Amino acid sequence: MTGAYQFLKKYGVAISFGTGTVLAILTYAIILGGFPEFNPSKKEMYDLTIFNFGLYTTYALIVITCVLVALFSIVNVIKNPKGSIKGVVGFGVLLVIFFITYSMGDGLLTEALAKSDPRLIPLETKEIGSTMVKIPVVLQEGVTASSELKTADGLIKFSYVMMLLAIVSMVFAALRDLVKQS
Repeated sequence: MTGAYQFLKKYGVAISFGTGTVLAILTYAIILGGFPEFNPSKKEMYDLTIFNFGLYTTYALIVITCVLVALFSIVNVIKNPKGSIKGVVGFGVLLVIFFITYSMGDGLLTEALAKSDPRLIPLETKEIGSTMVKIPVVLQEGVTASSELKTADGLIKFSYVMMLLAIVSMVFAALRDLVKQS
C-alpha cells in the first residue's frame, strides 16, 4: 500500500491529467469526425450518437471518483478515528442541510414549465375499458408534482445555502484577518 501511495504521490497528477487529455482528444475526434455537415434541429441533435462516448466516459469517471473518495475517506476514518471527527461531523452537517433543503423542495410542475418540456409531466398507467392508457398525473388545478423536480428544487436550494455559507465564511475569515493585523 505504501508503494502505491508513493507512486501516486509522485505521478498521480500527471496520470490523471494525461488520462483526461487523452479522453478529451478522443471525444473531440469522435464528435468532429461524426458531426454532420447540415444544421440539425434539436430533435435530430438528440438522436445523434456522436456525443455518447464523451458522456459515458464522463459518467464513468464521476462514478470512479465517487467510489474512490468514499473508499479513501472510510480508510482514513478507520486509520485515524480521532483525527477524523471534524470531517465526519462536517459531513453529517452537510447531510442534514441537504435533507432539510430536499424536504423544502415542492416539485410542483406549473403550466409554463410543463409547456417548456412535456417530458417532465409524470404519467400514470390506468386501465380504461380493456386498454392500458398513460395519462398525466394532475393533483390540483393544472399543477402536477414530480419527484425529479422535487430533487432538482431541493438541490438548487442546497446550492443556495452552500453559497451563502461560503460567502459568510469568506467575510468572517477576512474580518478575522483584519482584526489579527490591527
